[in-house]
Amino acid sequence: MGEYWRLLGLYNAESTTYTACAGAAQASPYTPDEDATLVGLRVIVGGDAATTLTELVQFRISCTTFNPNSMEAMGLGSGLLTAPALKVMPIDHPVNQPVKAGVPITVEARNVTADTPVGVSVALMGKFVS
Repeated sequence: MGEYWRLLGLYNAESTTYTACAGAAQASPYTPDEDATLVGLRVIVGGDAATTLTELVQFRISCTTFNPNSMEAMGLGSGLLTAPALKVMPIDHPVNQPVKAGVPITVEARNVTADTPVGVSVALMGKFVS
């Protein structure tokens, strides 16, 4: 039995409504390459520039193998990213959902904030056990 992390989605939009992750590093959907169990989600908020403004970001992942079929995870930014910037620790969310090789996982995200997000770059990692 092995444990490993995979990038499920990279969110780099400013939308306040759910949109599919379209970041160049990993766009939605993510398709597992083996049968396994998704045991954790990690939200990592990054910053592209000193003008980056990221507050609250929400992910929704959906898959036909999940019960319930969709789950949500949240990440918290540090506000306006100026120097010296406060780095935000990743937020972990425990889950226990089966995944099947070749069955896609849809990854969507949105900004949940009254501020205008700028330069958003948030990764959603998945921890798997095979």
